[in-house]
Amino acid sequence: MHNLWIIAKREYLERIRTKGFIITTILIPALMGGSLAVPALLVSSGGSSKHLVVVASNRHMGEAIGRQLNSLKDEENERKAALVNQGEIPKRELPHAAQFQVDLDTNATAEERTALAEKVKTRQIDGVIWATSDALSSRKVTFITRDTSSLADQLEMAGAVSQAVRLEVLRSKGLSEADIAESQKRVELTAENPTGARNGNPLVNLFAMIFLVIVLFMSVLLYGVQVMQAVLEEKSSRVMEVMLSTAQPKELMAGKIIGVGAVGLTQVAIWMAAGAALSLSSMVASSAHLKDIVSWKVVLGFPLFYLLGYVFYSALYAAVGAMCNSQQEAQQIQQLVTIPLMIPAFLISYVAQYPNAPLSVVASILPVTSPLIMYARIAMNSAAPWEIVTSLAIQLAAIYVIILLSAKVYRVGILMYGKKPTLPEIMKWIKYA
Repeated sequence: MHNLWIIAKREYLERIRTKGFIITTILIPALMGGSLAVPALLVSSGGSSKHLVVVASNRHMGEAIGRQLNSLKDEENERKAALVNQGEIPKRELPHAAQFQVDLDTNATAEERTALAEKVKTRQIDGVIWATSDALSSRKVTFITRDTSSLADQLEMAGAVSQAVRLEVLRSKGLSEADIAESQKRVELTAENPTGARNGNPLVNLFAMIFLVIVLFMSVLLYGVQVMQAVLEEKSSRVMEVMLSTAQPKELMAGKIIGVGAVGLTQVAIWMAAGAALSLSSMVASSAHLKDIVSWKVVLGFPLFYLLGYVFYSALYAAVGAMCNSQQEAQQIQQLVTIPLMIPAFLISYVAQYPNAPLSVVASILPVTSPLIMYARIAMNSAAPWEIVTSLAIQLAAIYVIILLSAKVYRVGILMYGKKPTLPEIMKWIKYA
């Protein structure tokens, strides 16, 4: 045990003092801050009013489209104000949605369309909505704009025109303005289990699952590969032969995993702390509603399943490093570790839709996929207590077995030079060790 901690300490201190670690540790939070600040500045600076022309054969329909365009902006501002009042996000992060300047044109001729298109081209106006009777009857309205690639603008215009048409149809059926307004009110749906308990915001839980997938995948690729390279470097320099005279193979391998793994965990912890600091004002403001937004299972389960997955795959990478004699060999064999790690990333969308399906249940118990899939099912409040306990027990047992097998491969493999690893050869190593 003493040797294990010496090896782990050496690996940790050797890597945490490098310039690469310091630069990436500082750079990522800076990029995180920029990704939050820059879009906010761009949105706030781009909130000027747009000048639009609505061309309609029927003046009443044209006016309805104009009212609906600005009604969408009013609803957006009301939603933002509600979020601020609830304390979910700071007021300074919500620029006011500017109203449209809408002109009505009932001259639906080809010459008028050409003239308006020229005005759009010369920036006299920002866009034209061609909503003539023929266009509305065929449900194919044209939006003339300089920026045809703006999906947000197109969805906004399509939503306004569609809503205006629906309202006019309801009015034609004799419904009053009050009845129409009442029918358009949004219904808030909150999910809870039979005991009345809620599971936080489903969207937040989904983002937490995606975040775990990304963090685990990237950190295993970055630092699992470093575990493998650390073994390869010492094997090629024959330092291992000296180290094996004072330490057991499993101590060397465990020390590598703990030391290099601690570097990765340190960096991830710093990044997460930086991310929490960037959103601290929002979290403080929404503390009264935090329990309704984030489930405690999501918060507590993240570090647990992250550590389980990290240790499991790091042990596999250490074994790959012990098998191989060069970086070229290691790059080919490490795919056997990377591919299983990608399986839960492909399954996560299916699990999010069908968390209690047989495939989801099995994947949440298998050691290769359980760190991500079981966390996903816990975040959606779909995993039974016995399933969680079974998954954790199997995962811990799998980690123990993998470490033992990897140690055996490690013991023989680090002293094998010039011999390419094959499956029969690896089985001989395990049997010999």
